[in-house]
Amino acid sequence: MDDNALIHKIIDIIQYKNEYQLQTSGIPPQEMYVLERIYLHSNMLSKDISNKYNIPPSTLTGILDRLENKELIDRSRTNKDRRSIELKATENGKSAVEKHITEDQIFASNLFGSLESQKKEQLKALLEEMLENIELKSLFSPKYQ
Repeated sequence: MDDNALIHKIIDIIQYKNEYQLQTSGIPPQEMYVLERIYLHSNMLSKDISNKYNIPPSTLTGILDRLENKELIDRSRTNKDRRSIELKATENGKSAVEKHITEDQIFASNLFGSLESQKKEQLKALLEEMLENIELKSLFSPKYQ
């Protein structure tokens, strides 16, 4: 299988994961991504999410509106800077993320479990090396050697 076909098969698997988790949670992947970040950091400022995860403020505002309407997050102004909005996951939000994390663990276990132990460890080591060395911005730039 050539590199392009391999990448597309991996994308298909990740897309299946996203579709499955949309069905089980009712939360689209982009919203779950933001909710998960809020949950993992206990609370965050909206501007920090926008900056750290490269989400345009206007896009983030829409995502946060939808999460708040679903009662998955609470927004509040901070005492330090009244212009800053602090975000916290509600109990419903926490439950949704915890279920999502459990599904992620099952998915990863089954995905990597399709290999024998030694190959699984080799693949993980190679993936870790690749992820440490990759620069996202360079992925669509032609490389000349």
